[in-house]
Amino acid sequence: MLNLQNNIYSPQDLKALIMEVRRYGRWFAQTSVKTHVTGTASKEPLAISEAAVALIREVAEQQPLSQKVIDELIKSLEALEAASPRITITLAAVPGNKLKKVLVEWCRKNIDSSILVDFRFNATILGGMVVQYGSHVYDWSFRRQILAARGKFPGVLRNV
Repeated sequence: MLNLQNNIYSPQDLKALIMEVRRYGRWFAQTSVKTHVTGTASKEPLAISEAAVALIREVAEQQPLSQKVIDELIKSLEALEAASPRITITLAAVPGNKLKKVLVEWCRKNIDSSILVDFRFNATILGGMVVQYGSHVYDWSFRRQILAARGKFPGVLRNV
């Protein structure tokens, strides 16, 4: 079972990683053929993301890279994409990378190590967050709290 790095946290990130590993697989196959035909190793580098490089290095440390190993890695990533639970976190503002990292680490530690987290923002919730996991929605927004206590506002305003 693959463990995703915390910088691969959304369904889009995982999809991009799969595409890059596929691209690497095509490059690897072409380079292998060129090496076999010409007898010299190709010096053409392939530009892929740090996450893809790290994943390929991790796999290469366990076993020598071959087309079969790369194809198995792609299948594992696709299986992970299909089986991973997903959660959507809506915040009142665009979350920074630090906040995303903390929330992803918490979700992977407390919910599932392969969970995919999709971040959204909606200024109308005023603060707090709304979390959707499967068919469940957990609303911890300030807007919900304000609307729930709307009958108390006239009394609060009279005392101001």
